[in-house]
Amino acid sequence: MPRKQIWSGVAMAAAASAALSGCSLKATDGTPKSLSQLSSLSAQDAVKAAGRAVAAHPGAKVHTVLEASDVTEITDVTATYGDKAALQGTLATVPTGSRTTVSAADGVPIRYADHVMFVNAGTDPSMAAAMGGKAWLRMDLGGPDTNPQVAAIGADVVDNTSPTKGLTMLTAAKDLHKVGEETRGGVQTLHYQGTVSGADAVDPNLVGRGLTQEEADTVSQNLVRGEVSSITYDVWLRQDGLPVAQTFVESASGATLKGAIEFSNWGAGTSVEAVADDQSVDYASLIAKASASASASASAEAASASPSASPSASDSSSASPSASDSSSASTAPSTSTTPSASGTPSTPTPTGTPATPAAPKTPATPATPGSTGSSATVSATS
Repeated sequence: MPRKQIWSGVAMAAAASAALSGCSLKATDGTPKSLSQLSSLSAQDAVKAAGRAVAAHPGAKVHTVLEASDVTEITDVTATYGDKAALQGTLATVPTGSRTTVSAADGVPIRYADHVMFVNAGTDPSMAAAMGGKAWLRMDLGGPDTNPQVAAIGADVVDNTSPTKGLTMLTAAKDLHKVGEETRGGVQTLHYQGTVSGADAVDPNLVGRGLTQEEADTVSQNLVRGEVSSITYDVWLRQDGLPVAQTFVESASGATLKGAIEFSNWGAGTSVEAVADDQSVDYASLIAKASASASASASAEAASASPSASPSASDSSSASPSASDSSSASTAPSTSTTPSASGTPSTPTPTGTPATPAAPKTPATPATPGSTGSSATVSATS
């Protein structure tokens, strides 16, 4: 996506203002051009400058690691942010503590464009029958009749590859401060840190602390929706204000989620390959069929287990079902091959996204860990 153009008169005015103030930012997009200029800004202004830098270069290669207590999600994608958000890459889940990188062959291909997420789940043997031989699960995230369950799953993946929400949450931190200059991934950066708490969700002064109303709403919604007690964010910014890495640690309802996002190749475009209609299955429909099948099986089992009439006392011995009858009566009809009812682990809430409601699990659909957060201790490579 091309860099946003600014009228030359506005650009010259911005340059003059920067020269007079001693805080020279790039005239074209209001972002710094050296670490010294970035360092001269307040911590909140530096994080806001990072947001402007992302808007001016809305695309990057992204490596994300989200770590819950039992499962870790690893995403490697090329992503574009903003109104034309898109991504293409792979997503994998592994046991927590086993590793933070995977090969492309270990990940499930994912694609997102025009508010539709595609996950290549057809190669999973447990999904083949349910998908009728088709390769891709389709999740429509933007329609008026979109299943909220499905929308949350897809939105989590998109949000967790973008720095935008994390930068917004960090701006709201009352203790936002500059940690210092550090080398991150071989790049000289300035490290900033801050913590937001559950109390910030109802703070009427969020807008007064430098956030727009929309940003304040984002903070409140994420903290309340996830019932989060606190989230600590760290971000490492390079000399032009673009994030090199972002991490968070979220505590919510007795659980902790850690996340680390590494960014590289800023300004990279995303070319998403189209998926033919005859090669995809609607995920919401698959869930509905699985639920209907499970409900029908439960009803049939209940009916077969209920006697048609209560035998009288005198007939009790003769009316008692035989062992063979009892065995056959308790046998539930088999169900068709559909996603198991075990449910897709919920996705990170705040910073990452709201917790995903449990849904019949699609084995090949990488499950997202269930709380939200990430710390600087999580190791992730770009």
